[in-house]
Amino acid sequence: MKNLVRIVVWTLVALVIQQSTFWYLENVYLATDYEIKAEVVEEKEEKPQEEKEEIQIKSGIENLSVSHDGRFVAYMDNGELKIFDSKENKENDFTPEHKGQVVFYKWLTEGNSMIVIQKIKEKGDVYYEPVSYNAKKSSVTSIVDFNYNEVRIPVDNDEDKVENVEFSTATNVFYIKIKKRNEKSDLYSLNVMNQMALVRENKNIGDIIVPTTNANCVMEMGDFVTILNSPDNIEVPANGKVRILGTDINDYVYFGDEIDGKITKIYYTTLNNETLKWNVLSLSKAVLKDDIFIDYSGKIYINDSDEKAVTELTTRKTISYEGEFVQIYSEGIIYKSGNKLIKIQLEPKKTSEHNEKIS
Repeated sequence: MKNLVRIVVWTLVALVIQQSTFWYLENVYLATDYEIKAEVVEEKEEKPQEEKEEIQIKSGIENLSVSHDGRFVAYMDNGELKIFDSKENKENDFTPEHKGQVVFYKWLTEGNSMIVIQKIKEKGDVYYEPVSYNAKKSSVTSIVDFNYNEVRIPVDNDEDKVENVEFSTATNVFYIKIKKRNEKSDLYSLNVMNQMALVRENKNIGDIIVPTTNANCVMEMGDFVTILNSPDNIEVPANGKVRILGTDINDYVYFGDEIDGKITKIYYTTLNNETLKWNVLSLSKAVLKDDIFIDYSGKIYINDSDEKAVTELTTRKTISYEGEFVQIYSEGIIYKSGNKLIKIQLEPKKTSEHNEKIS
């Protein structure tokens, strides 16, 4: 009996405490003038146009070319090659061991180095000499073979010109295409030992590209494309003329289906497999080949010069610009307005916002 009474008493005490607590919360704590508002943490993405960076450049310069990371700007100034470091706000001179006429330069797809080719006249001989330029160190390195002979390409005619240089930083090979007076081309290759070879002579060669992990270049030959040292053409499932567009870090090679002078579809595949598996992107409207840009990361940009807008196909994001479109870079696009280069990021930095107010 005593135990029953004890249980009843303690139950009543617990009920009193519980009700007192509820009354305090409702009538005192929650009845104050304080209001708590909590908002969900979310990632806010700014408009691409707000992520801009300007680089001041000189007037009167020509042949602008920006490194893949957007830091260095190469240009010709009164016949001299200059390289501007936008991080250090400093202009550097190109100072090779053998001074000649700079006829070609192109940034590597990775790092801050570029290939520069000069035309040099020496003791009655005329030749092209490629060298490597390191923009961070502002240094020039001669390209020599296993026997320490500098790589030199003889110039047969003063009207010949270096039309393109393509390379693979993974296999350390690159190709130099020389356009001849008769509109045909010679193609030279340099392997990992910098041994030079004339691999095509006096041929109708269009654009060329080197897949990331391959040593053999891909070439346009008439309406078709082929791989160097391969007996067959690449069977691209296109309806029109096949055009080479580019390659990326994932070893994809991109081709355009050109009909009536414009690209209607983009096909891409890796060429390492015996059976090619094709991916296709259909364009909403046909565009010129020169308006398609393949970034090393695999992004595909389409420039609409009339609308002054660049669209990245995989994300469907569009960047508007003013002035003159220059090129793409690792994070977006670059355009020129007056004496400024403006870089706009495709993917602006995301800011995390967490609002919690007590008022």
